[in-house]
Parts: sequence; structure tokens; C-alpha cells
Amino acid sequence: MANKAKLKVNTHYDDKPVTKGIITKAQKNTLLALLFSLGVALGSGVKHGFYQPAFDSKEQNQSAQAEFGRAEYEQLKPGMSLTEVRSILYRGIEVSRSVTTAIFVWENPDGSKITATFESDRLKSKEQSGLK
Repeated sequence: MANKAKLKVNTHYDDKPVTKGIITKAQKNTLLALLFSLGVALGSGVKHGFYQPAFDSKEQNQSAQAEFGRAEYEQLKPGMSLTEVRSILYRGIEVSRSVTTAIFVWENPDGSKITATFESDRLKSKEQSGLK
């Protein structure tokens, strides 16, 4: 006759079998849901209020913008939020970003442009070239 090995199973106080190192399907699903939620939270950006990408396609959205001039430039005041500036100049192109600073450029078809620097989502400085 062949030798039969016995498997020893640990038990809890209620005498239910306990297997060590095995994750149940419910535990696995809970863990996956938690990891997914964490990934979504981190992916959407902790600083969502400040991080606002300019847009997906520079050419497509730039051509949809209305032209601007010196009058719009003069409306831009230090301390304005990015949203307030965009209400005057539309989306613009984000050309640089650090943890607290972002630089946006708005350009007309004739090459005239406005460059704005934002610190913590507030207009810090502005420059223009060629505006009429």
C-alpha cells in the first residue's frame, strides 16, 4: 500500500479551518478596488485646482480661439486666477510647469502673443509682443 501524507490545518478558536498565505476572492476584489481607487485619486492630481492642462491638440484648439489685442492684455491683473485669465484669452498653451509655477502663451495668427506666469494658480507676471 502507498503511504498517505496527512495535511495539518491550523484552526481558530471556533474550529474553522484556516489556510495561511491564501487570499480569498472577496479579499482580492477588495484589494483591487482599493488600488484602483488610489490610482484614480493620484491620477486625477492632488493639486487638481492648479493643474489644468492647456489642451490635447495645439493646432486644433489654437485655431478655435478668438484673436486678442492690447485691450485684452490690459485687462490682465496680477493675482487673477488662471480661470479668470482664460475667460479673457481662452485656453492658451502651457509651455512650462514646475511644482508651483506655470507659464502659458497665447498667440495670434499674425505672431503677436501674450506670455503669462502663474504662481499657485495666480497671475504673477505678463509680457506681450506685437499686440495692436
